[in-house]
Amino acid sequence: MSLYREKIMRGVTAGVTTVAMVLQPQLLVAGESATTAPLPAKIVTGARNVQAPSDVVLQDKGVLVGRILDTQGKAVANSPVSLQTGGKEVVRVVSDESGRFEAKGLKGGVYQVASKGHQGVYRLWAPRTAPPAAAKGLSIVSQPVDVVRGQYGGGPGNPFSAAGQWIAEHPILTAGAVAAAIAIPIALDDDDDPPPATP
Repeated sequence: MSLYREKIMRGVTAGVTTVAMVLQPQLLVAGESATTAPLPAKIVTGARNVQAPSDVVLQDKGVLVGRILDTQGKAVANSPVSLQTGGKEVVRVVSDESGRFEAKGLKGGVYQVASKGHQGVYRLWAPRTAPPAAAKGLSIVSQPVDVVRGQYGGGPGNPFSAAGQWIAEHPILTAGAVAAAIAIPIALDDDDDPPPATP
């Protein structure tokens, strides 16, 4: 293979590798938003669906009340309910025999609520600050879980999920680092030019 073709192949390989590394984290983050249950209202913006959080009013002292029902309307007892915000679990409670649960000590904000067969995003409001249409409590319908996802999301202490999140949030810096990691060794190795002629 000629020297010219070899340089062209290196450049093409470097370009394809850079594009793949920049796009891959974006595709992984997009895949994590898949759920097993139908979610509430969606807002369509361009070609991308974004879930609109449902508004729920907290009781006094930051108490969220709710109830878990199955698809036939029967109470789901002893079901764990997890509330997360900012990627961290804030509280975990278990429903009682009538499917009711209470999560205490919450502040207003956007939370991801997950239980067996349900995952949704809710905007919790402090008392007397919620819009009039906000629900007085959380009503969760537990769907049968028949979808198995093959993704490994890792836990809060997983360094790979934190690194992947950083890469997804900073694609330009990541592309620059990858391009530098490819271009610098190629430039340093490019010493096969003939020495300059002396006069």
